[in-house]
Amino acid sequence: MTTSAQMSDAMTVGAEAVGTARLEGSKDPSSGALLPLRAIGRALRWLINGVFGVLMLVLIVMTIGPKLYPFDTFYVRTGSMDPAISVGALVIATQAPAGSLGVGDIIVFDRPDRPDVMLVHRIHGVENGAGGRVFVTKGDANDAPDPWRVPATGSGWHHRVSLPGLGFAVGWLRIALSKQGWVGVLAVVVAVWALVSIWQTPEPE
Repeated sequence: MTTSAQMSDAMTVGAEAVGTARLEGSKDPSSGALLPLRAIGRALRWLINGVFGVLMLVLIVMTIGPKLYPFDTFYVRTGSMDPAISVGALVIATQAPAGSLGVGDIIVFDRPDRPDVMLVHRIHGVENGAGGRVFVTKGDANDAPDPWRVPATGSGWHHRVSLPGLGFAVGWLRIALSKQGWVGVLAVVVAVWALVSIWQTPEPE
């Protein structure tokens, strides 16, 4: 025979079981809202990693590459070669004999009237001057050829590829090198690496 105390205990156990089932089956409404935020956080981490990777790549190209391989890099500061080469592009060029270059080739040369300025222009024509063969150069965005003539002797820089936007990073690194030396550049690299490491710390569940 079931006593009132036993019935009370059974009802209590049943209530606890139902309560536990409800608790286990319920979902935190805030968890769904956190999913987009976590996705954004992961995307930002990937972006920072990409920027850091590009910075390291530019640093390697600028310092080690030209010492090991016959190429050099140049930072385009004007839009005279638009749209082929835009402002801020990084031009990679290799040495080529002047005799192998002709109309249509893009070359990097010292501006004759300002030897401290280097230009990236296309060979527009070839002439025979008093001193021998010369190149007539022209920027693609310019209406007329350049007023000077570039001697077509020896060897010079022949444009191989241009990387849009990377010239800005190269220009910044050159300024950092000229003003602060390697210490300044390494300090920036270490700071960026530290930020990436902090950003990659696993999020609490």
